[in-house]
Amino acid sequence: MNFSRKPLNGGDTRPPIKERTVTSVFKNMKRGPHYRPGNVRTTMLLMQVFWQWLINVPTMLKMRKAQKLRKKNRKTDDDISVIFYSDNLDEINGIANSLRSVVPYLKSKGKKAQLWGSAFNTRSNGVVEDGYVVLFPRAASMEQLGYADSELAAPYLAPVLKMLKRYPADLMELETPSPGAWLVGAAAKIIGIKVLSHYRTDVPSYTRSLVKEAWMRSYVLWLMQVFYRNITPVISPCEAYRKILQTEIKVNSKDIKILPRGIPLENFSPNYRNSQLSTLNSQLSHKIRFLYVGRISVEKDIPFLETLWKEFCLENQNAELVFVGGGWYLKTLKEDMKDCSNVHFAGVKAGKELAEYYANADFFLFPSATDTFGNVIVESLASGTPVLVTDKGGPQDIIRNAEEKCGWVLPFRDLSAWKQQLKQCCEIFGTPEYEQMRNASTEHSKNYTLEKMANAQWEFFKEQLNPCSA
Repeated sequence: MNFSRKPLNGGDTRPPIKERTVTSVFKNMKRGPHYRPGNVRTTMLLMQVFWQWLINVPTMLKMRKAQKLRKKNRKTDDDISVIFYSDNLDEINGIANSLRSVVPYLKSKGKKAQLWGSAFNTRSNGVVEDGYVVLFPRAASMEQLGYADSELAAPYLAPVLKMLKRYPADLMELETPSPGAWLVGAAAKIIGIKVLSHYRTDVPSYTRSLVKEAWMRSYVLWLMQVFYRNITPVISPCEAYRKILQTEIKVNSKDIKILPRGIPLENFSPNYRNSQLSTLNSQLSHKIRFLYVGRISVEKDIPFLETLWKEFCLENQNAELVFVGGGWYLKTLKEDMKDCSNVHFAGVKAGKELAEYYANADFFLFPSATDTFGNVIVESLASGTPVLVTDKGGPQDIIRNAEEKCGWVLPFRDLSAWKQQLKQCCEIFGTPEYEQMRNASTEHSKNYTLEKMANAQWEFFKEQLNPCSA
């Protein structure tokens, strides 16, 4: 694989993403088309994927012979190499953040792990970030329906295959059912690499929230069924989504494996509480502070949070709400909340600054029903901040599995129930009960360590490649 010698930014026209550094850049390739979002235009992206696959079939068949020899010569059950492939690594989101923690942890333990994805249309070249995240040059891309700041990108397959020749793999985990995953996953199957999938995105719920046309919703659901029923086993982070995989995606129960996720807990701590926030310090008061962290978008049920907060504040003035994050709905949210002096917007935060926001909040609000796990829930708990979640999606399992109370699971979009709970939060704040909840939150978060999750996942990979020894 040829890279330019001088580290650049890949010609990216976006502002740099904090804590990500480009360490290598791919040689120039023709920039593929970038399409505006549209139901019918998705077919153009699929045609690009099919064409990339078709012209590389001879190369893949040659590589299949080498892969058979590799399997035969593998020395031990531990001698395995794994690729995590995800199409959304070139942005900020929970999936990307999680994978960018898991892979370096595995590598630090001597595991052969790689993280691959596609470069976005803002880059003129593919790049390698931080020495281990490979973002291949894109053959085509399209803005995601309902996401102005995200896209579906399919890579050129030729450089992917060249990289596979240099760094062969035994197993590939596909993180999202996107065009790039279809392309790279199909190629891996032909070569003879074991391919499985991870249910990280509740696509049916997202589609119902963001897509108006009924035929398109049915089409997307059908594609998801084809994808997940043919890329098995499917890893699910919780029982709630095992049911969705069985009932909506039609995956056989024997092909579903529950593996809870984890985060680097050392990045979050209640010790950051009462530290000086570098942003909004002059605006934040001593009111009871509620916090939301995540994408500012409709599928996270931000409109419900708007309505909830406005009605709650009609009777309660001793509270404030802080939004941390960005997204296509942010402009609308700011306009809707312009008359609310107790609502603040901190923008996108990371590292210690983000940890300070968590620890300096008193309660964490997360009304989303489309998250398969919810990294932000564990991050809040690790910071000692109790959480309020809905009874749909993965976050509810985190709270319900706690031995001691560290939050509440509330009915989805039940305005009355959420208002009443916000009121109760204000009433218990500062009491021994509240302090006990803070301690219980931190303690419960220890069940979701990066170490536990990564080790369990690696053992599962070994079982898939060595079924006789499992």
